[in-house]
Amino acid sequence: MRTTGKAALAAVAALSIGLTGCSGDKAGPGTGASAGASGATGTTGTGPSGGASTGASGDTNGTTGGGQGTVASCLVGSWKATSITGKLTGPVGGDFTGGGGTMLTIDSGGKTIVDFGAMQPVTFTFSVSGNAVKGSFSYGGKVNGAVKSPSGTTGTLEPSGSVDFSTLTVTVDLTAPVAQRVADKVSIAEFAGTGTANTGGAVDAQPILKKSQYECGSGTLKLSPPAGETDTGTWTFTKA
Repeated sequence: MRTTGKAALAAVAALSIGLTGCSGDKAGPGTGASAGASGATGTTGTGPSGGASTGASGDTNGTTGGGQGTVASCLVGSWKATSITGKLTGPVGGDFTGGGGTMLTIDSGGKTIVDFGAMQPVTFTFSVSGNAVKGSFSYGGKVNGAVKSPSGTTGTLEPSGSVDFSTLTVTVDLTAPVAQRVADKVSIAEFAGTGTANTGGAVDAQPILKKSQYECGSGTLKLSPPAGETDTGTWTFTKA
C-alpha cells in the first residue's frame, strides 16, 4: 500500500486552493464530529457515535469490532449499496456520487460487516476560489463491528462496542487539475487528514459503520448523517 502522486497534490496546492486547511474541522475514526480526517490507526472507541465517539483506541492489531447490539428487525440481513450521494460545503462546494456494490450485513444481534470488495468508484467534483478539482475514489477491505438501534423503521443507528477499520484502504484518482493516481490502496489511517482534505472531504475516514439516521423501506435501507453533522453522504441499499 502506498501514497503516490505527490506532484499531483503539489499542483493542487499551486492553484492556491489551500486544501490542507480544510482538514482542520474534520475528524477520523473515533475522534470528532466528522469522519473527514483522522489520527487514528485501528479500532475506534464506543462513544455516542461512530463519527463523534470518545476516541480511538490506538490499537493497530486489527482487533475485530466487538459488542452486541439490539437492532430493528428491518435492518437485519444482507444489503447491497446502489449509491452514496452527498454535497460538499464549507471551504469547498461540490458533490459526490457512486459507490454501488458495497455490501452491508447486519445480524439479529447487531454484528455488522461492511465489505468494500465490489465497490464501484465514487466520483467527486468541487471548487475553491473558482478552481475545479475532480476525481474518484473507492474503498477496499472490510469494516467489522456491532450496531444498535431502536425497534422502529426509522431512528438512530450507532456502533455498540469497538469498530475495526484496520483493513480499510482507499484508492484515489484525480482527473483535474491534473490526472494522476494519488493514493493506491492506502490505509485509511495513513490517508486521513491532508488526504481527505485534498478530496474536499468526499473520502469519509469512517464509512457506513458509524452513527447514522436510518430509514427502512420495503427492501430498501438509507443511512444518512445525523441532523446538524457534516454531510458525509447518504448511502442507499437494497436487500441482497
